Amino acid sequence: MIVILLKLEKMSQSDFDRYRQTAVVNYANQKVTAGAWEKDTAQANANQEFEKLLPDGLSTPGHYLYEIVAGNTKVGVVWLAERKAGSEEAFIYDISISPAYQNQGFGTKALQLIDDEAEHLGFKKIGLHVFGQNKRAIHVYEKSGFETTDVWMSKKI
Repeated sequence: MIVILLKLEKMSQSDFDRYRQTAVVNYANQKVTAGAWEKDTAQANANQEFEKLLPDGLSTPGHYLYEIVAGNTKVGVVWLAERKAGSEEAFIYDISISPAYQNQGFGTKALQLIDDEAEHLGFKKIGLHVFGQNKRAIHVYEKSGFETTDVWMSKKI
């Protein structure tokens, strides 16, 4: 059995620039799929939300962006933040494993590393949001100890 060391490394500026471009597109697509946004305004909405949340990019206070690294290979990203100023709750804005590395346990292990990092940063609780259509992620989160705290539902008529 091969054991690969997984770790979180602070994101570099160049990695952040690439991440932001990809994350905005992915977020916009997820909001459209969920029926929350119209396709023609989704990109602008996603850009606006990222600007609001990360006005100073990597230097935005209370936000922590990491690469998930296996050995010497970047396999994903994590965006962890303080839920509210002065709060003891962290919020995972994004955790993403690159498609080539999915279904190999990296997501589950990364969540354990996030627990450790959040505790190191002084947080007592971690929250996250997951789109309802992302069944695989919901399973991983539940397996990692997350519990459903709120549910929004809709249907087309």
